[in-house]
Amino acid sequence: MKGRLPGERGPFTFGDVIDATGGAVNIEKHHKQEIASRHLETALLLYFAQKDLFSVITLAGAAEEMFGQLLRLRETGAKQSPFRSVLELLRPAKARAKEEHGGAHETDLYVHMDVRHEAEFLLGRAIDDYFTLTGELSVNMRKFNEEVRSRRG
Repeated sequence: MKGRLPGERGPFTFGDVIDATGGAVNIEKHHKQEIASRHLETALLLYFAQKDLFSVITLAGAAEEMFGQLLRLRETGAKQSPFRSVLELLRPAKARAKEEHGGAHETDLYVHMDVRHEAEFLLGRAIDDYFTLTGELSVNMRKFNEEVRSRRG
C-alpha cells in the first residue's frame, strides 16, 4: 500500500505511516510477553557475561513490570487493562524505586545503590513472574536460580 505524503488527508491505516523523510514505516504487532521475555533473556546474558549491570537493571525491570501487568490482566479476566505504555516502562520510576529498595536512594544527579544486588533482585522478580505466567524456565533462568539464588539462600 502506498504511503501518504505529509499533509494529505484520508482514512488512516498502519500501512499508510511515513517517516519525516517520506519513507514508509514498517509498523508491526509485537506481543508484550515476547518483548518482556527478550528483555529478560538479554539481561541474563549481560549478567552472566559480567557486562553492564545498569543495562541488566533496566532490562530486567522492564521485563518484570510487563510480566506483572500480564499476570494482573490474567487475574482480572481482561475486564480492565492494567497496561501502561511500553515507553513508560523503559523509564525509571523514582517513587517506585524508593518504595521497593530501601538501601538505594537518588538525588538529582546521582543514584546510590548496590548495583549487583539491584540487578539480582530484579532478575529474580522477573524470573518469578515469568514462571508464574508460563510455568516454564529457560536454560539461563535455571542457571541464575542455581548459581545466584542458591548462594543467597
